[in-house]
Amino acid sequence: MWPRSGGAVKLVLCLLVLAAGHPARAFNLERVSVDSAGAQGNSDSDTASISADGRYVAFNSGASNLVAGDTNGSLDVFVHDRVTGTTERVSVDSTGAQGNSSSGSPSISADGRYVAFTSNASNLVAGDTNGFADAFVHDRVTGATERVSVDSIGAQGNSGGYAASISADGHYVALVSDASNLVAGDTNGFADAFVHDRMTGATERVSVDSTGAQSNGRTYTASISADGRYVAFGSGASNLVTGDTHGYVAVFVHDRMTGATELGSVDSTGAAGSGTAYAASISADGRYVAFASDARLVAGDTNANGDVFVHDRMTGATELVSVDGTGVQGNGVSYAASISADGRYVAFGSEASNLVAGDTNSSEEVFVHDRMTGATTSVSVNSTGA
Repeated sequence: MWPRSGGAVKLVLCLLVLAAGHPARAFNLERVSVDSAGAQGNSDSDTASISADGRYVAFNSGASNLVAGDTNGSLDVFVHDRVTGTTERVSVDSTGAQGNSSSGSPSISADGRYVAFTSNASNLVAGDTNGFADAFVHDRVTGATERVSVDSIGAQGNSGGYAASISADGHYVALVSDASNLVAGDTNGFADAFVHDRMTGATERVSVDSTGAQSNGRTYTASISADGRYVAFGSGASNLVTGDTHGYVAVFVHDRMTGATELGSVDSTGAAGSGTAYAASISADGRYVAFASDARLVAGDTNANGDVFVHDRMTGATELVSVDGTGVQGNGVSYAASISADGRYVAFGSEASNLVAGDTNSSEEVFVHDRMTGATTSVSVNSTGA
């Protein structure tokens, strides 16, 4: 159920680099999937999300020793405070009671106060009787947990909600749901992307075309901009933009203010490539969209592997970022793009061995590409760079 993310140390490190907003070599490696005394977890941890200043890191873990009283035997969501060293569990109900099933896929607000996550638990809020995974938000200040995969009057979905992405201030949550009752007129029979407004309670569908018409294909992921205006999502639909005849899952961007939907996984002429695009990540202002794609979207893309690209929605330019410091394409698959708030840095996973000198470990690694300088750095290393 949870998306591919790599190991905890790798993903946490690349996110720390992006959050810091510094050149990729300016980092120290630390393990954050630990308890409040610094002791390591007794099971796997992964899928990290970090606050804007890098202080708080939310992550999944199957470990039972990160907090006291973790006896549910399930995957949980935790937040580690890198300043105080404390670790807390946030996949809990409003009294702090643990969930009765697995939780994961966290997305943390800019200040670290709110954490959106997906859970199969049925006891995190009252009245959760739908028997499906739902999306929740936990407020670390008040302790309150609320379900956000609901319709505009708070009624639960008739199917699952997942892949939550929270806006910088925690006001909006984008999510994907198979439910057909979150908005009126949802008759397409596919999973859609929605945005729930936590202040007003309103839920709207955003995987629609520029007239508001529903899609004719499944939606897979959602990534929301800092102010909640733009949502990038992956979809197999062919009717969200005119002329979409390439027949692959693509990345789209919906503007909640104007209602416009545009194709984001395109080349610099605006043409969609012949290949799947996925794993969209949008910059804070919505200008840049990073994504992985099997398509050849730039000249000279001859490696026949999935690559990571950035599309500039203002200029229309698309660039390949899973490259070495001289611009040479990777010799292996690259995936799981994550873009910094200002759009300068892109972290991604890759099987390529030629992105940095001395890469001889024959393992997947996490890299950061600096779009300003062109430098690419491996960040799945220790604090000495080894």
